Amino acid sequence: MNAIHGLLLFSILLSGGCATVKAPLAPSKVNVRADLVIMDGRTGEPMTWSAAMDRLQMADIVVIGEQHDDATGHAVQLAVTENLLSNGRGALALEMLERDEQHLIEDYRDGIIDAETFATLTHSTDWSGRGSWAAWYQPCIDAAIDRGSVVIAANAPRRYVKQARKVGWESLAKLDMDRRKLVSHPDHPIDGQYRDRFFELMGGHDESNEADQEVVESFYRAQQVWDATMARSSIDALGAHGPPVILLVGRFHSDWSGGTVNQIQRRAPSARVLTISLEPQCGGLETSKSNPQADLIICTGPLR
Repeated sequence: MNAIHGLLLFSILLSGGCATVKAPLAPSKVNVRADLVIMDGRTGEPMTWSAAMDRLQMADIVVIGEQHDDATGHAVQLAVTENLLSNGRGALALEMLERDEQHLIEDYRDGIIDAETFATLTHSTDWSGRGSWAAWYQPCIDAAIDRGSVVIAANAPRRYVKQARKVGWESLAKLDMDRRKLVSHPDHPIDGQYRDRFFELMGGHDESNEADQEVVESFYRAQQVWDATMARSSIDALGAHGPPVILLVGRFHSDWSGGTVNQIQRRAPSARVLTISLEPQCGGLETSKSNPQADLIICTGPLR
């Protein structure tokens, strides 16, 4: 993928979701608690659903990395939310909602607006495909609210992400306190494998092309604003509401200790963080004790 194609893809994601599909989406009919392969991301050992939930119960923050158009993966998110949140415990945080939309979550929770209005006002109706909000994300929100848990709009408002991309992180520091609390950025850039994966996705490894490099760097600044803001939202939720905090994000942010996980661990080193990768393609999957894709890998597609 060249830089132009990569940046077009990233621009679609930055605009608020994935490209829509023709037919309305629907919930998966797979019995995810019984029919999916679950494995330890370090050893490859198979796990039962019950054993996996017992392990997740020990975490302060559970980061679930999704592929946005994976219906079975979304069914897993719902099942984990139903299992882990109960009796007013913890919180559900979502990449798909921005921090200045928190009042809309509370209006929905309090019955001031209905689910359709909520999706319309947050521009979420078709977030990852036509009808995806009602089919995949709203059930998770309802499950959390029904259990007395808090729902958190975790992400940075797009206008501030765009500002960071165009001008730089230092521009965010000039915001007044009310706006500044809506967005975060790392104290230090996130380097290593995460940066390498991002540049590979964007096609920006040609260091001889300074213009391309500069453009990709600007989009990477924006990516890190997402990561830092979602991390701070999760940590704040943990402090305010206790464990477990479940964070729903795209897999790129969380697999192989991606940027959001990196920022949680930097900002709250004592927090017990466990990651789940919802993997649609488990053929030839490799596990690693030193650098796992995730603590738990749940195969949402056929084993090849």
